[in-house]
Amino acid sequence: MVLLCFFLFSFTFTLSNSTPDSAVLLSFKNSIFDDPLNLLSTWNSSSTHCSWYGVKCANFSDKVTSLSLPHNGFSGEIPAVIGDLKFLEVLQLQANNFSGQIPVQISSLPSLTVLNLSFNSFSGNIPDKLIGASGLKVVDLSNNLLSGRISVDNSSGCEFLTHLRMSNNFLSGNIPPEIGNCKNLRTLLLDYNLLQGKIPAEIGRISELRVLDVSRNSLTGVIPNEIANCKKLSALVLTNLMDFGPDEKTSSMDSFRGEFNAFDLGVPFELFFHSSLQVLWAPRANLRGQLPVQWGEFCSLRVLNLGQNYFDGVIPESIVMCKNLTFLDLSSNNLSGYLPWQLHVPCMTYFNISRNNISGNIQSYNRKGSCDGTMISYGLASSSVDMDDTWVEFAYASLPSWGSKTGLMMDESSAIVHDLSWNSFTGSLPVFFVADQLLESNSNFSYRLLLNNNMFNGSSHRELISDCGKLQSVSVNLSENKIVGGMGKAFFLDCLRLIEFEAAYNWIEGSIDPGIGNLTMLERLDFRGNRLSGTLPNQLGKLKNLTWISLGENNLSGEIPPELGQLVSLKVLDLSHNALTGSIPASLTNAINLETLLLGHNRLHGEIPSSFSLLPHLTVLDLSFNDLSGPIPSLQHQTNCSSYSGNERLHDKCPFSALSPERPSYPSKFQKGGNLKLVIIAVVTSAFALLCMVAVAVIICQLRRKKIRRLGALKGKVVVTFADAPNELNYDNVVRATGNFSLRNLIGRGGFGSTYKAELVPGHHVAVKKLYIGRFQGIQQFDAEIRTLGRIRHKNLVTLMGYYAGENEMFLVYNYLSGGNLETFIHDKSGENEQWPVIYKITVDIAQALAYLHYSCVPRIVHRDIKPSNILLDENLNAFLSDFGLARLLEVSETHATTDVAGTFGYVAPEYATTCRVSDKADVYSFGVVMLELLSGKKSLDPSFSDYGNGFNIVEWTKMLIKENRPSAVFSAVLWETGPRENLLGMLRLAYACTEETLSVRPSMKQVLEKLKQLKS
Repeated sequence: MVLLCFFLFSFTFTLSNSTPDSAVLLSFKNSIFDDPLNLLSTWNSSSTHCSWYGVKCANFSDKVTSLSLPHNGFSGEIPAVIGDLKFLEVLQLQANNFSGQIPVQISSLPSLTVLNLSFNSFSGNIPDKLIGASGLKVVDLSNNLLSGRISVDNSSGCEFLTHLRMSNNFLSGNIPPEIGNCKNLRTLLLDYNLLQGKIPAEIGRISELRVLDVSRNSLTGVIPNEIANCKKLSALVLTNLMDFGPDEKTSSMDSFRGEFNAFDLGVPFELFFHSSLQVLWAPRANLRGQLPVQWGEFCSLRVLNLGQNYFDGVIPESIVMCKNLTFLDLSSNNLSGYLPWQLHVPCMTYFNISRNNISGNIQSYNRKGSCDGTMISYGLASSSVDMDDTWVEFAYASLPSWGSKTGLMMDESSAIVHDLSWNSFTGSLPVFFVADQLLESNSNFSYRLLLNNNMFNGSSHRELISDCGKLQSVSVNLSENKIVGGMGKAFFLDCLRLIEFEAAYNWIEGSIDPGIGNLTMLERLDFRGNRLSGTLPNQLGKLKNLTWISLGENNLSGEIPPELGQLVSLKVLDLSHNALTGSIPASLTNAINLETLLLGHNRLHGEIPSSFSLLPHLTVLDLSFNDLSGPIPSLQHQTNCSSYSGNERLHDKCPFSALSPERPSYPSKFQKGGNLKLVIIAVVTSAFALLCMVAVAVIICQLRRKKIRRLGALKGKVVVTFADAPNELNYDNVVRATGNFSLRNLIGRGGFGSTYKAELVPGHHVAVKKLYIGRFQGIQQFDAEIRTLGRIRHKNLVTLMGYYAGENEMFLVYNYLSGGNLETFIHDKSGENEQWPVIYKITVDIAQALAYLHYSCVPRIVHRDIKPSNILLDENLNAFLSDFGLARLLEVSETHATTDVAGTFGYVAPEYATTCRVSDKADVYSFGVVMLELLSGKKSLDPSFSDYGNGFNIVEWTKMLIKENRPSAVFSAVLWETGPRENLLGMLRLAYACTEETLSVRPSMKQVLEKLKQLKS
């Protein structure tokens, strides 16, 4: 009894001395410095706090049980006094702009069950005892700037935790094996962090686990087969690309969306046979081995993505036992053999086996029939799996980057993709079907059928897609096969919803049916490299949505229909290598969006329409080898001289230098294949011996030329040039154009040398960096390294055109950029340097250049001297990084071991300055400093910092202001006033993360770039 009285007294004493809930809430309000919607205006002493916006109290009590303020744009920090809300059960602050650290006091809230702080800018470490705090069931800390390691409180064993999401942060270290103590965990989402090491086998102890996503980290090792012990596991995401490889319509040089998990061996067979697993997602995961031979009738997989790995062998017949499979991606592996004939592709929303070596005839498998009714449901979990609303919310939270591709998130307009391209299929084209059940479930399906780059043959006179009218739109690619016959109506003109049809480089003959004018939805038509004849029907002018027409390398005759000028959406028109006659219609000027016009190698005559000069986007033009006459019009984007060669009656000489090959560049979707016309084959065969002799002679000449040029670079005054170098680039012209490196042409000085502006020919300027010869010792080492730099090309890197390396003199020649450097831009108060769109674009340009150096160069390049004076601008304020590779060049060319730090005080990362150990994270730090300069308009070592003492720099100044809850003071007054403030604060948080003193928690350049892109959206 005495003990009980003492306990009650202590409890009452504690409550009486704790801060009232209303005072805690007012303290929370005071910590918010931005309330854009003025939602907290009701938080005042004139009303009870239980009625305040976002606040709920317990029944018949004034104790706060829920504080829910999501999606309101609040900025500020969570005060430590939040720990005095002892009855708080729900704390939801997601999708705001909160920053600072997560108070450790949150871990001690005894009643807290739901904590959602996602989509903010919290930084620092996760409180040690948060994961496993007593009673906590749901934790979502995703999409912040959190760093450090994941720790699980062993004292409680996190037995109550059911949902844990920490995606899209900067968490590092290993996944702790203690996570296996969280026996009731249903969703575990750790994707898009910096986690390393192996997936712990202890995860197999989480008996309730439904969804596990560890993608987009740096995990290695073998995938533990213990994961299969999670008997209720429904979705396993091991890797996650942002798309399914290079899109055929975009550049294959992706903007760093890669996946860095690289596992050993293959997928444990226990996972393939798992009775509950519905989603297995592991593209580009470094997996190898073979697919299991014996899939059983209990296969529950709906989604299987193993694309871009190293699996070999065959696709086993037993895969048909996975009757619920609606998504299958086995693309870009080493699979061979035949396609299982029972595989019911028409029932799949996504089927991709492209870029393998699968062969055989596909007539048999593509049959029409019914689908299992369960295939048409798109949920993650089967009805046998117990799930609550919270689990569904968390499970789908990880899907935005991949769910729309799986068929799991069907919207009003969804795509069905069947991709069998780049294999060895033979035989005639079958009739393709989409299952009736799919069409009934969604009437807005579009359909994409890819059969290109195979060995299909036979006639084209047959129906290709059944029930085409039931589809919203259809795209077909048959290019690079051996299809013969004519362009019969049943071949493709029967599908009025066709938007793309490509059949380039086949043996298709005959004329183009005028009925093509009925395909009013058609956007892309490609029949290059066939045997088409006859004239072009004027009905093509009816296709208002056409953006691409490629009919080159055929036998078309007659005149170019003037109706093509009605195609205002047209961007590419290729009619080259035909037998077209007549004049070029002036009406083509009405196609104002035309970018590429290829009419070369025909029999056209007359003048080039002068109105071509009005086309604002025309950048690629080929009129060569016709019989054109008259003047050459002045185009807005001038092309090279080869565009007009072979027209002897043109009046004017070409008014600009020809610096490119005879044939203009062509934005082709495919490289020209081996299915050439028979007449060309005959000509090539007869001339083979002559061509071989010429090729050998050219190779010998090139080898001799390279040898002579290299010897000249070592012994004589010869400038070694790279691609894009003008013909006028030689030693004498450089010396003359710089006035023998006169001060009047000096435009900059740096740590490696002085830069001069030089006009080699009228209107053609270059920048010449004369190196400080004392810093670069050893011509041969210099020569070897600089040739590596000369091959590097990126849109945001200054182009190295050539170099000279003599005993007493060395210089590099770059393209000249007229906008000056970023240092001048930042401190020029003209106004552009204080506009968010301009600052954002410059920041992204620099980030793209650095990410390219860090991830796409072999060997990777660390710049080591990122600063505003090494960032140049053109007249449109596009940013270009200069001096890349010179620090490494200095290091390898010096004859003694260097102990100097290559860099500039104020921009050098702390670990680099103290240890001289270089890493790409040092560049990230310097990049963060440049970001702070852009945002504030101050210098890294600004004179205004002198009041704080020597060595005080912009990083320390920024941290001080953020600590004082004055982040707005970082920005220049004009920039903060014009905003948008939310974007500016987002960029400040990113700069803050880049300048973290601890190397391990600093983001990579790839992650910085992706954060910037997310910031814009």
